[in-house]
Amino acid sequence: MHAHLPYHLDISFLAGQVRGIGLCGENRFATGSRDKTVRLWACNDTEGHGYNVERTMVGHTSFVGPVAWISPNDELPKGGIVSGGMDTLVIVWDGENGNILYMLRGHELQVTSISVDEKGDILSASIDKYKLMIYFIKMHLNQAVFFNNF
Repeated sequence: MHAHLPYHLDISFLAGQVRGIGLCGENRFATGSRDKTVRLWACNDTEGHGYNVERTMVGHTSFVGPVAWISPNDELPKGGIVSGGMDTLVIVWDGENGNILYMLRGHELQVTSISVDEKGDILSASIDKYKLMIYFIKMHLNQAVFFNNF
């Protein structure tokens, strides 16, 4: 049986702090916050209505915004989390222990959007007033390679 996140979850105690949120597999979600952290939240009861911080990840030097889940794969058997921040960094975190796997540089401005495809490749973007910068990050053989296709 699959449990599902409830439609309403009171995280008002984080008001003004959370800048990004993303589902992370079943019964977990991640948040990016003004305090420069990424937090992984896990369900703490069988009804799926209570959540506790499972792990707090530190590595950004400014506000963290978008977060996304990397589904389990050969390289990340427990999955992973990718985050972007005002510090222009894209960080890939190990889903098992929260360690930084990759700290990717290349954006000139804050990272405003992140998504992950079914193969685990990452798309991140930052915007200034004249251009949209998009980077595809191919994850394979313990390497992350930037491809700027625009």
